[in-house]
Amino acid sequence: MAAKKTVLSIAIDKGLLSKLKELSREKGYSVSKLISKLLEEALYLEENVFKDEIYKNIDWLSEEWKDKLQVLFTKVLDTTPDPIWIKDLNLRIIYVNQAFADLFGVKKQEIIGKSDIEVLPPDVAKECIYSDMKALESKKSSHSIEKIKSADGREIIFDVIKTPIYDKTGKIIAILGISRDITEFVRIQKELEEKNKELEEAYRKLQEIYEYDIVTGLIKKRRFLQTVKESVEKLPEDGQYTLISMEISNLVYANEMYGYEFGSKLLKEFSKKLREKLDDMGFDYILGKIGGDKFGLLIKEDIVNRHILKKFLNFVKSVRVPTPDEESFFVPKIIFAVRKVTRQDLPDIEKILLQMEEVLIHLREHAKRNFVILKSQPTVYRKVIELEKKMKKNLEEGRFEVRLKPVKDLKDKSVYGYQVVCSFEDISEKDVCQLLENTYVDNVLRAIDQKVFEFLKRRVYPKTDKVIFARLRQSTIDRILNLPEDKITKDIIYIKDKSVFMISENVFTNSYSSILDLKNSYNLKFCLDNFGAGNTSIKILTRMIEHDLFQYLKINGSFIKTSIYSTKRERILRGVIAVSKEFNIKTIASDVDSEEMLLFVKDAGFDLAEGDYIGESVGVDNAMLHLQD
Repeated sequence: MAAKKTVLSIAIDKGLLSKLKELSREKGYSVSKLISKLLEEALYLEENVFKDEIYKNIDWLSEEWKDKLQVLFTKVLDTTPDPIWIKDLNLRIIYVNQAFADLFGVKKQEIIGKSDIEVLPPDVAKECIYSDMKALESKKSSHSIEKIKSADGREIIFDVIKTPIYDKTGKIIAILGISRDITEFVRIQKELEEKNKELEEAYRKLQEIYEYDIVTGLIKKRRFLQTVKESVEKLPEDGQYTLISMEISNLVYANEMYGYEFGSKLLKEFSKKLREKLDDMGFDYILGKIGGDKFGLLIKEDIVNRHILKKFLNFVKSVRVPTPDEESFFVPKIIFAVRKVTRQDLPDIEKILLQMEEVLIHLREHAKRNFVILKSQPTVYRKVIELEKKMKKNLEEGRFEVRLKPVKDLKDKSVYGYQVVCSFEDISEKDVCQLLENTYVDNVLRAIDQKVFEFLKRRVYPKTDKVIFARLRQSTIDRILNLPEDKITKDIIYIKDKSVFMISENVFTNSYSSILDLKNSYNLKFCLDNFGAGNTSIKILTRMIEHDLFQYLKINGSFIKTSIYSTKRERILRGVIAVSKEFNIKTIASDVDSEEMLLFVKDAGFDLAEGDYIGESVGVDNAMLHLQD
């Protein structure tokens, strides 16, 4: 006898009963059988699905949607570009998505039920099994980078995450793997690393260019000073080293006679022989090229006695460099200044070199000796120290002003442009110009340069369409060429279309090629400043004209004044002006301070003039107001 079925009695409203009857006709079931199946399905979903948070608000799910969800789940996995797979605890594949099958060029059914060894290359399979076991043993997700060869032979790098899958009881039943193709990311990362290495190498080379002289290979002034300071700092209290500053005083003559290529050869040959001699004498030393024709030398011994110095002088006198025609030899004329240095001199190393440079100028122009042994600070040295201290104090206390001195057109007396002047409360303009032009106290001067060019960029440049005449020092020229990202460089490039940069004769003589590089690289306009007071020769003027280096020639006021009373000097002056006009170079009369001088420069043919009689320097706002009036 068949077992009786349990009868369940439920109350159903009319609307729901109507829907059940309609559904029973569609499904071909009786209403009671339909209700039974629906209850069975509801219980299943409640037990297996609806207990998850995502389904708590779903009342019921039909068999049709259960099938659709499974299809949708498979479609989602098959459309993702990331290979996905599931393995059982025997590490046999029980599911793969389409991206996984496409990666190895096989069909899904060919992979399901197989192990990695059966479907993957041996080396790849070995790595996969190892990372699977690692994830299973740790019972948590593992992360690895794996290289796999695809069906078309490409090597693809994957970022792989493998995660254990647990059942209700917390038992691991399978392992899930998801891979992300990071080949392109790795390639870009490698390119960036290579680019970084290239940039580091370029920066290193840039530092070498900035710190090492390209002709001699010696360290430049900044690196020389730094290395000397580090060495002097290690001296014992009673220790003494010997500091020497030397100059090839006839380098300018060599350049004029045989060209700059020979001048470079002369510098290279002298520095080579000097190093050989120092090595031969067994000295521990630091050698640097601290200027166009100047060398700095620190010998880590006290050799300040005339016997050793005369031996040293005999050596430098013996240097011979074959001339370009190889029929004769050029003998470099060497002058040098020598001074003992101790730890007490450490704060003043730069100033001591400055003192030596002043002495070398005196030796070159007046003295018959080749070298001088310096003791403590002479008057000129103390004056420079006082000036530097005053400048620093003025800068720190904000008592520094950039002023503009009018440069006027002598034909119509209009303001043609402005010459930039640095003004300090307790330092005369003459003293400031002297320090700016003839010394290398770079720290304070660099601070002034930064303030000047930033001021010109922000305050002067936007307010005027007149020409701005601003000085460029040697170290500033070096910074522009070697440090294009430096703030001073950027400010100078910003104002260049309204600016003319004044170069002293000494800087021009020592840095001819650098100025040419600046002109070619940045199209800067230059004025040869204070012509007639330095070493500029007809040959240098010829080179200047041949390369269109200068658009302006500013002639020294003292030379102009003496020309008023000297017929020969006047003829020379008029000749220089005539040559300048021939090549469209505007001439500027400097330091015009009287009506007599003004009438003379007009008659001589000057184009422009500046000086106290032309107009005193004023603040920017006053200069612009005067221009508007």
